[in-house]
Amino acid sequence: MSDFSGARSIELETIDPSSEFVDQLVFKLSSYLPSFGIDIDEDRLRLCVLHLLYVEQVNHYINLTRITNLDDALVLHILDSLLFLPFIPEGSDTLLDMGSGPGYPGLPLHACSNVSATLLDSVSKKMNVVSAIADALLVSDITCVSDRLETYAKDKAGQFDVVTARALASLPVLIEYARPFLKMGGTLLVSKGLPDESEVSSGFKACSICGFKLVDCQEFDLPHDLGHRVILSFKVVSKSKVKLPRQNGLARKAPLA
Repeated sequence: MSDFSGARSIELETIDPSSEFVDQLVFKLSSYLPSFGIDIDEDRLRLCVLHLLYVEQVNHYINLTRITNLDDALVLHILDSLLFLPFIPEGSDTLLDMGSGPGYPGLPLHACSNVSATLLDSVSKKMNVVSAIADALLVSDITCVSDRLETYAKDKAGQFDVVTARALASLPVLIEYARPFLKMGGTLLVSKGLPDESEVSSGFKACSICGFKLVDCQEFDLPHDLGHRVILSFKVVSKSKVKLPRQNGLARKAPLA
């Protein structure tokens, strides 16, 4: 179970997992997956849909997401998260989701794989909600943490096989944030829309400084013209040339590259 103590303050109205409405959403979500080479059983997809419905429920009184159309959310929250799945190396046991917000991509990745997930966000009310949702779904082996990335990295240095990030920061900043969390040989997975040449160039320079190597880069078009995605996979191949984490805020104010 999740271990975020604030979860007790969130009251969720129970959603029937076997309702026709949930069935319809699961069917629609499953119809998207073959085009992306993803195969997930219905029970796991149902957990993803229920997570989304609980997020929608709480979003009426706590601002968790700007995406309020459920059809769009199936793509922009769940499918967008599941695009990471094929890039998680076989044998990975621990995953950290940086800037998880309402639980994306960390909770769907945990629900659809055997990886233990830690969801990290600096906004405590969001982690409070995600923890309550994880408990309602009886999702085990997931941890919700509210903390700054730099602060949490001091306690969890080198403890994760995989780190994920979606819409959080520019590429060089994400690379710096992720590096102290990862084991040697660990993987950073980043999802971007259409990064410009300057961001990519700076990202590659930060890679060299932090000890990463780009090992894969693939592009996808989301259904219904909902956007373009670039998934970048980086592997830790050497020690960082600078001591990380740096002081709080420096990654954004003075990027390494």
